[in-house]
Amino acid sequence: MLVDTAVASMVVGKLRGGTFSSLGEMPLKRVDCIIASFAIEAAVVALGLRGAAFVSPVAPYAFFVSYALLLYAIWANRHIRWMLLTGIGVALNFVVILANGMKMPVSADMLTAVGMAQQVTAIQSGKVLTYRLVDATTRLWQLGDVIPIGQPYPIHRVVSLGDVVMSLGVFLLIQHEMLARKSPRSKLGRKSRTLTHS
Repeated sequence: MLVDTAVASMVVGKLRGGTFSSLGEMPLKRVDCIIASFAIEAAVVALGLRGAAFVSPVAPYAFFVSYALLLYAIWANRHIRWMLLTGIGVALNFVVILANGMKMPVSADMLTAVGMAQQVTAIQSGKVLTYRLVDATTRLWQLGDVIPIGQPYPIHRVVSLGDVVMSLGVFLLIQHEMLARKSPRSKLGRKSRTLTHS
């Protein structure tokens, strides 16, 4: 969902007169922690799907470290506008995952409703280490993946409240960064052209 949001925000930002180069000037800190966070989760998920037996016992600890690194990086970048809103979304996901053995609860009914019944089977098989199905023992299920996104959206999925908040933060952050740096350069450009012609 974050990829969709980021792409959509960049398109909207460009249509509003923003520049992609402005994103490269964003004063982002602790990029290493962000990369490490996503790399850890991706590695655990990939190994789990391949059936690597050693991954399952260490997966909860790996996911904890992954979220801790991401939250630390977000806090380090709290000077960037809308970063804290993104962090609230991440924190909401972290809370429900932490409350459920470091697995995100997901509704089997909602997965089926958006045409993703095969995911239910995959989770039940135990190979999907990042999710568990919502049942009577699930804690804070309201914060889990229980919000269906189906047609007319082309990519069907089930998301959480944290995902929605996080995506909103990312959208607004990209909008701000693409447009906030536009004005000074535009003014400088207009001033330079005026001086050249005078």
